Amino acid sequence: MKYRFFTLKQAENALRLAEKNVAPRIDEVFRPTRLEQMIFENAGGDAENKALTELFHLLYASEHRPTEADSRFSAANCRAAVVNMLQNQPEYGEFRRFCAGNDFVAIETAKMLVQTVSEIEKHLMDALGKLPMVLSRLYEKQNRLHEKVQSNLAKVQNDSTELPEILHSAEQLASVAEQIGVVRTMLSDTLRKQLSQKEAALQTAAQESLETARTVAYASACWGSEPGNGTEKAQQNQELLCKLKENDYLRDITRQLGRMKEVLSALRKNGYAHGRGEKFSLTRGRDLKNLLSGELALLASPATMPLFLRRYNAKGLTQYAKREKIRKGGGDVIVCLDESGSTCGENAAWGKALALAVQDICAHEGRKFALIHFSGKDEVRTDRFLPGKFTAEELLAAAEHFFDGGTDFETPLKEALRLMDEEAFENADILFITDGYCDISDKLAEKLQNEVSDARCSVIGLLMDQDSPGEAFSLEWFCERVLRMSQVSHMDIEQQLFNHNVP
Repeated sequence: MKYRFFTLKQAENALRLAEKNVAPRIDEVFRPTRLEQMIFENAGGDAENKALTELFHLLYASEHRPTEADSRFSAANCRAAVVNMLQNQPEYGEFRRFCAGNDFVAIETAKMLVQTVSEIEKHLMDALGKLPMVLSRLYEKQNRLHEKVQSNLAKVQNDSTELPEILHSAEQLASVAEQIGVVRTMLSDTLRKQLSQKEAALQTAAQESLETARTVAYASACWGSEPGNGTEKAQQNQELLCKLKENDYLRDITRQLGRMKEVLSALRKNGYAHGRGEKFSLTRGRDLKNLLSGELALLASPATMPLFLRRYNAKGLTQYAKREKIRKGGGDVIVCLDESGSTCGENAAWGKALALAVQDICAHEGRKFALIHFSGKDEVRTDRFLPGKFTAEELLAAAEHFFDGGTDFETPLKEALRLMDEEAFENADILFITDGYCDISDKLAEKLQNEVSDARCSVIGLLMDQDSPGEAFSLEWFCERVLRMSQVSHMDIEQQLFNHNVP
């Protein structure tokens, strides 16, 4: 459009409009904080890789701080379009659940996504053709005209002969500003059309990356609690990932154990005192969880807040009295885990994960735990996990161990009895996990039955007999109960054991 200006006011308006039409100057989609940037670099991120930086921020940050679209270069707007499309994927909620606040998970997931995002960015930039260059030249022309009009406006006050020149330059400035708007619209329309062609590729990458996020998150939850600074921690994390890539058995255990730990975490949250118990009376005190709403209303006004604080200090707030079930604390736990060759595969990974999930319960409750790995005759190894006296490295070593031999029940049972007799595993409950039948002597069976009776502990047999339903179990006659996987699902068994052990 060709503009015709006749007054100085029109020229001034064109100048103001051009000032709002700021040239791109930012090659970033987000503005991460300095702390987030430091965490990114400590996790092994490359600050020069814009796509990786932005994906990490998208996944890790609790709050996103996007830059203005009009202030970004075209490449940054291309990445922003891909990031926005990623946020609309059904997997994005799960990404945030695993990655938010966890730099280890966020950086590994970002690394999985970055290649696809970079390829889509390149495709979009190619599709834009010369439009970014045209826009850049228009901004350069606008800047020159803006400077010219601004400098001449000061002169026209003293020399009215400069007015025609100023008006002509202002007309050009307004025309260039309009062209910039048209090119921006063309860029936006092209991005939108081209992006829809790449949605399938991004969706595939998101699905694959979600499995990585889940595995890394579970690895972090199961084995990643060793101390260390940022660089040391990043190196430890990479070593752990290498182990998982090289060891299918450990990777399968990690996936199962991570899932079980999520279940345990949910059970613990539901088991807190808040909301539990039967309300049967009113009393005085300062238990914030059980206060009447009228007492909490005192906090709503600065005038009544001192009254609330006085009552709180004097334990004089009105609250519900609750009658709650008293639960006796559990004893120590010994798990005898069959590591014979016949368990190799899903049974071995699930059994080991279940044993370590029980260990997690014991660790949270300050109970001693022993894991007796067994296979053929004299093939036995005992890992002891005393409250507060074990490391993530010791847990990992126990998880990696697998005998891959025959089956002998006597050796692990003797070891369990020894732990109760000699190592003060008091009131220990025994969980015996196996996939098959093995004879034990009458003498040992009688001794174990007497020991179980004297110690007032329970023996739970877990028979992984889904491939041979109804198989005889030689320990059945002195087990308090036997759980058969031919009759009960994995999930049901986990639920029974976890509900029994988590207060």
